[in-house]
This record gives sequence, structure tokens and C-alpha cells, in this order.
Amino acid sequence: MARLEYLINGEYFRTQKALRERVQGIMNSYRYGEVVAERDEEFLRDLITRHPDYEEKAGAGAGGFVVVRTEWNNRGLMLVRIDGSEIDISWQECLRATPHAQQVRGCLRRAVKEQVIAHVTEAFRRGPVVCEVTGDNIASADQSDVDHHHPVFEELAESFIQSHGGLEAFTIAPDNAAGFSVAELENPTLVRDWQEYHRKHAKLRVITKHANRSILRKKIRDE
Repeated sequence: MARLEYLINGEYFRTQKALRERVQGIMNSYRYGEVVAERDEEFLRDLITRHPDYEEKAGAGAGGFVVVRTEWNNRGLMLVRIDGSEIDISWQECLRATPHAQQVRGCLRRAVKEQVIAHVTEAFRRGPVVCEVTGDNIASADQSDVDHHHPVFEELAESFIQSHGGLEAFTIAPDNAAGFSVAELENPTLVRDWQEYHRKHAKLRVITKHANRSILRKKIRDE
């Protein structure tokens, strides 16, 4: 069975070369000084969490990215923090293999994605949505994130994993695609059981992107 080595924003990569080509493809699609679009921002945001100095680089919180020219005349990334400050960040430092536990959690997140989307849709269908963290009104779904609140997602997933045989019982399905592909668990029964478990026990709340990506992450780091 081919082993999937990297999980970035729900995409699995079998080799570092495949991941490198994916990142280079993103970088080459922008001109120097151009702000990275939302479709690529989510991928890069997840990628840079692997940086060995991520906490220092992110500072107040990651806001977005600008493609810049490096001193070696290559395309590089400038991280724009939510407070407006900027700092260079080497994506090359982020090419580390994904541990099996993280791969499994990624599969579990993907398996309940439809539940999360449905929660957001229903929240905005009922009327005005207010962020439970900041108290700010959220104008539209694309300005929101979903937070797992007591238990957080990691606790919910860990409880399910331990009650279903531990990590060794969670095998990633073989990857037959070249480059990268979406990862799934090999056992469909585990997937269905997890979806039901999540439906019963997850407490979801719609919050602003700022609250999810900065305020709550800083709170977790400080605890």
C-alpha cells in the first residue's frame, strides 16, 4: 500500500516532491507583489503551521500572503499578520511529513464537512448571525468559520479514536492518484460511525474568521 506522507488543507501528498510542486504551482500563478487569492490562501495558511518558528512568525495571527521576490530572485512568501505587520516566511521550512495521527484527524474532519456546511447554512437561514466570541454581526457565510466548542474537535476525535481501537485501527485508504489526492479512511463503517458520533456530540458555533484564526488560537497557545 502506498503511504500518504503529507496532509495540507485536506489534500494528501505521497511525496515531498509532489507537495513541493503543488506549492510552486501556487507561487508561479502570481506576479511579484500580488496578494494571494482566497482559493490558495487556505492551503498556504495550513502549510505554514508546520514552520518551526510558526508562533513567532504568526504573531498576532496570520492574515494573508503576498508573493515577493527573494534575494535569490525566486518567488517567496510574505506573511501579512492581522495587525497589518509583515514578515517573510519560508515555505521550504514547512515540508515535513504528516504523522499518522494527524492524517487520521484530517480524514475525520473531511468526513463531517457536510455537517459543518449544513450548520452554517441553517444558521444564516434563520436570520442574523452573531459571533459568540466577539459579539460582532457576521454578514455572510463566506465571512464565517465554524468552531467546535466544548469539546473542541481534537478532543472529540480523540475520544472516538480511543473508543474504536486506537490509531492502529484507522487505516488510510490506498492512494492510487499521482501527485495529490483527497484522503479517506479505508474502513467505511468507521466513517459512518464517526459521522453519527459527531452528529450527536459536536457542539458547533458560527464565529468570525478573525475569532477562529486569531483570538481562539492565541487563547489555546496561552493555556
